[in-house]
Amino acid sequence: MRVLVLTGPTGVGKTEVAEALAQKLDLELISADSRQVYTWLDIGTAKPEPEVRARAKFHMIDLVEPSRVYSAADYARDATAVMRRLAREGRKFIVVGGSGLYIRALFEPFFEAPKPDARLRQRLAGCSTTDLYSQLKQADPERAARLHPNDRQRIMRALEVNELTGKTMTELAREGARRSEFEPVYVVLSLPRDVLLGRLDARFDAMLDAGLLDEVKRLKEAGFGRQSYVANAYGYAELLAHLEGEISLSEAAAQAKAKTRAYARRQLTWCRSLSDAVWVECTTVKETVDRLVPLVVSAG
Repeated sequence: MRVLVLTGPTGVGKTEVAEALAQKLDLELISADSRQVYTWLDIGTAKPEPEVRARAKFHMIDLVEPSRVYSAADYARDATAVMRRLAREGRKFIVVGGSGLYIRALFEPFFEAPKPDARLRQRLAGCSTTDLYSQLKQADPERAARLHPNDRQRIMRALEVNELTGKTMTELAREGARRSEFEPVYVVLSLPRDVLLGRLDARFDAMLDAGLLDEVKRLKEAGFGRQSYVANAYGYAELLAHLEGEISLSEAAAQAKAKTRAYARRQLTWCRSLSDAVWVECTTVKETVDRLVPLVVSAG
């Protein structure tokens, strides 16, 4: 089954375009955003507002708390189940999001990973992120090279899988490589570089005005701090460091903007690897939707 995948860098306007498409063509939307799967993280993830979610049906949002590890394999399993159900019910849907790892996992499924082990996880949690990353570099250097040294949750998960199965995630991925029953039709939304980067900086300022710092305070007070996903999420990590007295608010904002711009560049690099993708410049929402309607119809 062919499925249109609407992707592109953060801040390009994917949610707005997807919502308009959903209303125009009676679609449901499968989110592919590795931050929006977490509850509590609303403002800083640009999660669709309640009124938007009332107009268009979104799936794969608000699934787990920030203390949980939710891997790309978890996402692929759960999103595939939703897509199968919608297909059985005759519902039309598209995938929308910019998390390349999630999208790749969805259409190039991973191996069947073991369930988390509480006692093993507790033991690993007692180690510093630096020590965990050093362990992973020894056990699975290929996997380590693909992860940021501060990505504590994914580093822990890779070590956990290694200990539970006796094989590295790299080995298991090679053994279990298979194709999805869904065939992606990629559409990449784009903007001129200066426009996109300016929009990202302005969006972070708007998030601060909308109460992002208070959102991070609530997360910290609820226990979602250094040992949770919050410590890895752009914007949240920097504001958490500010709340703990490590940097000023202006420094936190500058760092968050820089990391978000770098992330957008990495997303664009991934998008360019999609050799069969259709690129569409996101001018106005209406113009973009008008250009995408024939692609959505032909895809499915």
